[in-house]
Amino acid sequence: MVPTIDEQREFWDWHWEHWQERKTINEWKNRRHETILSFLRSLSLEDPRILDLGCGPGWYTAPLAYFGTTTGVDLSEEAIRKAKSRFPNIQFIAGNLYDLPLPTEHFDVVVSQEVFDHVEDQIGFIERVAYFLKPRGYLILSCANKFVMDRLEEGQFPVQPDTHIARYVNRKGLKHLIEAHFRFLRLKSILPIGHRGILRLVNSHKINAVLKYALSSKYLEGMKERLGLGHQLIILAQKKG
Repeated sequence: MVPTIDEQREFWDWHWEHWQERKTINEWKNRRHETILSFLRSLSLEDPRILDLGCGPGWYTAPLAYFGTTTGVDLSEEAIRKAKSRFPNIQFIAGNLYDLPLPTEHFDVVVSQEVFDHVEDQIGFIERVAYFLKPRGYLILSCANKFVMDRLEEGQFPVQPDTHIARYVNRKGLKHLIEAHFRFLRLKSILPIGHRGILRLVNSHKINAVLKYALSSKYLEGMKERLGLGHQLIILAQKKG
């Protein structure tokens, strides 16, 4: 059973109240954000209007604001309270993205970091993104890679409450979900992990230790990422029309 919006909001309020013990800021998420910034930088847009969907307390919204006028949106009122307190010069809005009264075709870029996995209606999410974006506007979206998530060792990530939605997609599934409204431009996977199935060999410490005599650690990690074996998928797409 899908949790109600109120239950989801309560979960995310609790999440952001306990962000330190839940290790919300870490090297993985910083790497993800740097990749997103590199995608945004590659667009060379002049003072774009940016919408950060699922902005949390605004830590990763603030760097987006260096590129252009930025608005952060999150379901959690607790997250938005923290964001407004830390970054008073950025507009933050608490609300449900499915009925948020934002203007149509207003933004040049929508960024969404690790939110897509946790929404009740992924098709509706993409439709709302398309509604907010100008024609030929850009979507930069990150989510967990189902191929990797299905092959994690038990206990590698903490067990989540029932009110936590987790709907993972693989590369093909992600492209399929956006194709009605968006033209795919680029997809990158980062942070290779997992030790089940084929990943037991790919990420074997013994095998990788031997390979490092001929190939650098950086090269090995990059090769796995190019093969789509990273924990995170990051996609750049452009709205049709």
